[in-house]
Amino acid sequence: MSHTVLICDDAVFMRTMISDILEESGYEIVGQAESGVQAIERYKSLRPDLVTMDIVMPDMGGIDAVREI
Repeated sequence: MSHTVLICDDAVFMRTMISDILEESGYEIVGQAESGVQAIERYKSLRPDLVTMDIVMPDMGGIDAVREI
C-alpha cells in the first residue's frame, strides 16, 4: 500500500515535477490544488497521508492553509 499525497502549488509546472518525483518513489498522487482554499477543501475530502504546500498562492497562502488543515 502506497502513501497518498496532495500536491498544492499554483504553478502547473511545479505540480507536474513534484508529482513525477513522488510517483517514481512509489507515492500515490490523489489530488492537486492551485490555491490555499482549494488545498483545504481537497484535504478535507481526500484525507491524504502527505501534503506538499507552496508558500505563495492565490486566495490564501500555504502557511495559512496549513494552519487550517
